[in-house]
Amino acid sequence: MSARDDEAVIEREVKLFAWPGFSLPDLDGVADGARTRRRETIDFDATYYDTRDLRLVRRGITLRHRRRGARETWTLKLPVAEDDLADGLQRQEVEVRGPAGPVPDELALLVAAQVRTASLVRVARLTTVRRRTVVEGHEGRLAEIDDDEVSIMDGGRVAARYRELEVELAPDVDDVVAAAVVDRLCAAGAEAGEPRPKVVHALGPRATAIPEVSPIELVDDPSAGEVVDAALRRSVAQILDHHPVAVRGDDPEGVHKMRTGARRLRSDLRTFRPLLDRDVTDPLRAELKWLGEVLGGVRDPDVLDERLRSATDRVLDSADAPALDGVLEQLDADREAAVAALRKALGSDRYRRLLDDLVAVAESPPLTSRASDPGIEVLPGLVRRPWRKLRAMVGDVGDDPADADLHEVRKRAKQVRYAAQTVRPAVGKPAKRAAKGARKVQDLLGDHQDTVEAEAWLREAGNDANVSAGTAFVLGALVADERAQRRALRDDWPATWAKSSEDDRWEWVE
Repeated sequence: MSARDDEAVIEREVKLFAWPGFSLPDLDGVADGARTRRRETIDFDATYYDTRDLRLVRRGITLRHRRRGARETWTLKLPVAEDDLADGLQRQEVEVRGPAGPVPDELALLVAAQVRTASLVRVARLTTVRRRTVVEGHEGRLAEIDDDEVSIMDGGRVAARYRELEVELAPDVDDVVAAAVVDRLCAAGAEAGEPRPKVVHALGPRATAIPEVSPIELVDDPSAGEVVDAALRRSVAQILDHHPVAVRGDDPEGVHKMRTGARRLRSDLRTFRPLLDRDVTDPLRAELKWLGEVLGGVRDPDVLDERLRSATDRVLDSADAPALDGVLEQLDADREAAVAALRKALGSDRYRRLLDDLVAVAESPPLTSRASDPGIEVLPGLVRRPWRKLRAMVGDVGDDPADADLHEVRKRAKQVRYAAQTVRPAVGKPAKRAAKGARKVQDLLGDHQDTVEAEAWLREAGNDANVSAGTAFVLGALVADERAQRRALRDDWPATWAKSSEDDRWEWVE
């Protein structure tokens, strides 16, 4: 089996409906120099896979095996973002060539967060006669228009047929040109409709049911439980949605967002535990800590790499910079090892069971009777405890705190920030202002901790017996730079804390 799963592409597509007598219009001249260059007819036989409750398609994900003559291909399509143009959509498409049978491991891993401990089964079979038209311009392909006659199969018989047009736009096509293509098709009788995968037609209303852990819209004056429920859903959805990015390991920001979702969820389960059945939620906090650590194994090298490359440009001259190449290569190797470890964790039974538990808690929170009280009456008191602990901790560390003490302050500030952000729907602007203050503390001390970790890594790299004198000199210069940054941050720390902890910023919790 040969795979293209390391070559995921973004599919830009517009779907239109066509009546049986529709004829494709002339598309020559739809853009400057546009000409219809090629037409062909293709037959497809596609089998779609999902869980029995259709978790994938309900979240905009499709997984299929398609046969076209002797060519057999597995395709996974993951939602990326809606395109405002002509009811279009963008999806990440991953292909693996191979015969029908068990879903390829690399694709199964990408949907593991949705499938979890369930199983992937065949849910639909479609056959398609596709008449493809390619439109090219001066600079190459502009669009492919696929005129599809689709048959929904029930065993060996045709259960239903329909016709649709798929307009796949080249990645660099201007929006004006793309709109012109769609407008000309609609003028000929095609109809714009809700963009949705073919399999939705076959599966019916179940395929358009609300996805798991969908967000809830809070009403005015929400109860404490409603506020907590909304927060839990947001964090669990953030973990689920960024799972594929974390599996691929090629987008540092995506890994960061998944890690943030896990950390925020763990923090909220701690802050708002008086409103929750702790027998259910306390074990989840320990598992979320594990998940955050394996995600951090990838995230931390990303942060360090960014710091070192920035420092190289700022601190070193062009003659010294090459001495760092070997060290950066080692950092890349460390990251690759961390990505491998993360993929193993994200494919584990432990992770799948954790996500099952998280989805269950998000969709039906184990709330106590106190959670039904008005949020404005209950939630400020729950933020008060972590805020007072943060304030006391800052007082205890003194005027010249140890690096480790400031790191603990940072972690406490992060909990306070998350708590204030969570209760904002009930408390309003005072909570927003407090959260901003806590974030300033968190950001400054986060930068401080980055300098600590960077210096430790540089020192360890310098202790390698194989390091040349030139590399050792460069590492020493970078250590000196990290120390200088840390001193500047420590100088800023008292003023940052004083402003962020002003009484009027936190009077709503006292």
